[in-house]
Amino acid sequence: MVEKLSPICVATTHSNRHDTHKPGTKRQPSSCHDADKKVEDTKHSVKEICSATYFKSAEWSADGTTIVTDSADHHVRTWILPQDLLEEKPSPHELSPYSTLPSVEPTYATAMYPFFSLQDPSTTLLLSSIRDHPIRLSSVLAPTSLATYSLVNPMTEAFITPHSMLYPSALGGTHFLTGSDSLICLFDVSRPGNDGPIASMPTIPSKRKQMVGGGVGMKGIVSAMSMDPTGGGILAAGTFTRHVGLYGSHGTGESLGTFSIAKTEAQRHIDGRGVTQLLWSPCGRYLYVAERKSDGVLIYDIRVTGQLLGWLQGRRALTNQRMKIDVVPSGEGGSHEIWAGGTDGCMRVWKNPTHSVGAQDPKWEWKIHDGSVSSTVLHPLGTIAATTSGQKSYENDDNNSGDPTPAPDGDNSLKIWHMPFLSDNGEND
Repeated sequence: MVEKLSPICVATTHSNRHDTHKPGTKRQPSSCHDADKKVEDTKHSVKEICSATYFKSAEWSADGTTIVTDSADHHVRTWILPQDLLEEKPSPHELSPYSTLPSVEPTYATAMYPFFSLQDPSTTLLLSSIRDHPIRLSSVLAPTSLATYSLVNPMTEAFITPHSMLYPSALGGTHFLTGSDSLICLFDVSRPGNDGPIASMPTIPSKRKQMVGGGVGMKGIVSAMSMDPTGGGILAAGTFTRHVGLYGSHGTGESLGTFSIAKTEAQRHIDGRGVTQLLWSPCGRYLYVAERKSDGVLIYDIRVTGQLLGWLQGRRALTNQRMKIDVVPSGEGGSHEIWAGGTDGCMRVWKNPTHSVGAQDPKWEWKIHDGSVSSTVLHPLGTIAATTSGQKSYENDDNNSGDPTPAPDGDNSLKIWHMPFLSDNGEND
């Protein structure tokens, strides 16, 4: 690994011994196979947050000023980055949450307003789906609920909790999409309350359509959604039952095709137990499929629906935990990279994955956490990345009582990384 490609930690919720280097200087990359690195105890103000729970996911605001995290303690937190983030300092910035939005039940999905601007507080909005509750619209600057949207099972009158949500800029910020059990719904932000969605699109065909030969569809919880970045209006949706569907008119139109990602050539190499994330290539021709219990990422050519182009291997994500990845443009002509974290605390990069077929190994890897990397998300405007870590783990119970004993606190942190080599437009080979 080339030294100049080493990321620089510029901010963290708590300091690790190997992160107390001087920002702006090159640090020697550590091996992802180094064992038993210990987190140094600190007295920072957010130590209690990090030790009491773990980070499940992170998301950047559209203007790149703010990060929203979801944690296992059912709290959504807002982190506003300091303006002098990249100025040279003897140690990384200490991050503290700007606001905290608590919930009594787990949060299944979040989505930020696509035109978020910290300069305009009216745009600092967040949607969250909470188990057994209506969908909530909140301000990330103040822990208050601004509106709720009901999604109810008409048979049982119980709340349906979306497992995925999308607040796409293509819909102008006035509408959002939800994914639940065999159902995609469209909501109008200006119509809160008990009216429900303005449109519902079942992902399995009706019995009437099946009788006339229209049996195309997919059954299962819609666990991931992603909108075509080229403006074509194609929505990709994936399920825990390992199916992917494509829908026109920004998800409100007819099904363009569905396919199964099970029983492919990649299965015996990287496994997979259900879709957790979908990502489009910048050109809109390829779709990346991340799954739980998988050691890689699948690559599909969408021009030929259901054709497996290849797979990324060596991800180290054989866990039921959602492990968020990102696609990063790296130059002209659609060049891009896939960035992903693993359970071994490493961040890995696959360069131009669509340029070849079959299995592909990562080009670079760095040890960045001493725990499972639950999110790897790149700044929308620059050479900055945010990563989160943490996982639920248990020790063996020595008294054979049968009850699991929580393991000692590991690395449960949010870190911000500066990667100046990303500005080289892919010329860092």
